[in-house]
Amino acid sequence: MNELDQIRDKIKGPVFSVVTPFREEDDLVDYKALENYLSLIYQSGGRLFYVLAYNSRFSLLSWEEIKKLNEFVTKFVKSLGNDTVVIVADPLHCPTTVSMDFCKHAESIGADVISLVFREMFYSHEQVIKHYKMCADSCDIGLLIHEMPFINGRGGGLINWPIEILDRLADVPNIIALKEDAKDDQYSNSVISKIKDRISIVISGGGKRQWLRFAEAGCQSWLNGIGVFEPALAVKFWEAYQNKDQTTQDKIINKIEVEFFDKAVKKFGWHLAIKAALQARGLMSRHDRMPLLALGESDYLEVKELITSLPINDFKL
Repeated sequence: MNELDQIRDKIKGPVFSVVTPFREEDDLVDYKALENYLSLIYQSGGRLFYVLAYNSRFSLLSWEEIKKLNEFVTKFVKSLGNDTVVIVADPLHCPTTVSMDFCKHAESIGADVISLVFREMFYSHEQVIKHYKMCADSCDIGLLIHEMPFINGRGGGLINWPIEILDRLADVPNIIALKEDAKDDQYSNSVISKIKDRISIVISGGGKRQWLRFAEAGCQSWLNGIGVFEPALAVKFWEAYQNKDQTTQDKIINKIEVEFFDKAVKKFGWHLAIKAALQARGLMSRHDRMPLLALGESDYLEVKELITSLPINDFKL
């Protein structure tokens, strides 16, 4: 088994997306808060760290800031232990040459994997395959496909990736993982069935409830929801799943996850709700750069009251 196969096989269970904190006084990235947050994830048992284009606020960062964030997270997490996997990412919108540059940079800083998103308008299979193969050829580290519905270049609504594209890309040697982000159960099952034996699949959206629907079909990982504001919840859930402890699984889902998503995320949206929850837990400010405006005081207090009422401490380490 080569090194990339070993990294692929480590991508199992909860994947911790890195939320970028900002300082209120000057809008700069709050690296001290980020350092404390990454330490908490590790101390809670988290080992899979993902600098993710949306949760990590790439739309609010310059390309140089993205590189700096990728490098900071990689080097700090690697200083915590050699049992970690660090996934960094390229910008949301850029030419292939820039994505290739980010691949080379990710390799130079010691990241294990780089997540590549495709947000150009979609016209052909070959367009997408060529983009990812050019990126794969530019580096020797693992690649993760951030698969979210394409913008249709011929007009109309968003469209899911043709599975033929994923099937072909799964045979590229250093493409080792996929963030499955379609939020369409039938489609997700088709993707998992097709490529689960070749690459690790991280399901996104819907939390642990969604992942459980796909775990037995071969989906190895999920992107954290409530584990963002309390990492121990995700670690405890993963342990409970492995130990077939249905009582603990049900309590985390029904008493915490459902409550948070139904009462906070549905009302305020994921990105604003999670930043408010992080502040309520004392982990970082809810402040974001414009044009992303944080929740106002009264809405924040509503989220804080909800967070305080949840039985989170039952699962802390």
